[in-house]
Amino acid sequence: MKTIVVSGINLFRGGTLKIIQDCIAALSAFAGENYRIVALVHDGKLFPEYENVEYIAFPKSRKSWFIRLYYEYIGFRKLSKQLNPYAWFSLHDTTPNVTAEKRMVYCHNTFPFYRPAWKDWFIQPEIVMFSLFSRYIHRINIRKNTFVVVQQEWLRGAFEKMFSIHNLVVSLPVQEDEPFRVDVNKSQVLKEKIRFFYPATPMIHKNYEVICRAAAMLEKSGITNFEVLLTFQGQENRYTKKIIDTYGHLNSLCFIGFLDRQEMNNTYQNCDCLLFPSKVESWGLPATEAKALGKPILISDLPYARETVGKYEQAKFFDPDNADQLYEIMRQFIAGTLVYDETEEVRYKEPFSRNWEELVRYLFT
Repeated sequence: MKTIVVSGINLFRGGTLKIIQDCIAALSAFAGENYRIVALVHDGKLFPEYENVEYIAFPKSRKSWFIRLYYEYIGFRKLSKQLNPYAWFSLHDTTPNVTAEKRMVYCHNTFPFYRPAWKDWFIQPEIVMFSLFSRYIHRINIRKNTFVVVQQEWLRGAFEKMFSIHNLVVSLPVQEDEPFRVDVNKSQVLKEKIRFFYPATPMIHKNYEVICRAAAMLEKSGITNFEVLLTFQGQENRYTKKIIDTYGHLNSLCFIGFLDRQEMNNTYQNCDCLLFPSKVESWGLPATEAKALGKPILISDLPYARETVGKYEQAKFFDPDNADQLYEIMRQFIAGTLVYDETEEVRYKEPFSRNWEELVRYLFT
């Protein structure tokens, strides 16, 4: 019986936790009686039990980057010699120093491609440092992989250019479903207030400022029948505190804080439009979720966003650095006069998988 190791000791919540949960489920279904699956995780209690999956927990893995890097380049080397795996699949961007017949890495961190502004150094310097650091940490051992897996076609091209590799596989992080059909001729339903929603972590690349500046312009022009729901409260870090200090007086901004899955679903259902001005993403899951519900989407005009949205009748793209443009788009949406952009189906090159089941079959057979 061959052993497949999947490592994700740094993944413990949100979308990244779902990545390793989905991967383990697909590996368990694929393995049957032919493979032994060993999952290296932060906490085994976060995962269901499978007959052919063993969990090894590393509860100290998130205490510091030094501990994490120790495991990647020293600890896992020792472990790989003990387990003697047929394949080792790393799910958090870095390529560990291990011995295995096949080695793969799943890259969902786009910070190597984030271009920070000078102001970022003063507001959230740790993000700037991480973006610079990740460009180098990605390089270590990356050419030793049998496959490098990314989530979008634009990332395939970006990795090829930055790291000079060509063994990339694009694998969608979400299941492709039948598109939600909407009536594009239906006018915006007039109500007391139009509700915009931007669910995002409180980090500088999420670009909250462009929304705040646009909201300030709308209020200044006398438009008050709208509100914007933002998923932070101001105590999270220096970046969110600065936003509260600068824009907290605006009546239209609602700082609602972190939402759990049920609260998020309820907010999606009750909002009128998704705002998504993020400057870099490996996918942009809120756009997929809003699309599934038939919600209009106002989103950055960037490659990740075009690819995430795909073919959809209610998407409008804008320059994420242009608050004037976003102001005008939001004004038109509130008035019910917004004309959406033409969008296209994404054409993927091979190798390409639509879900975890396809990816696992491709990697391990």
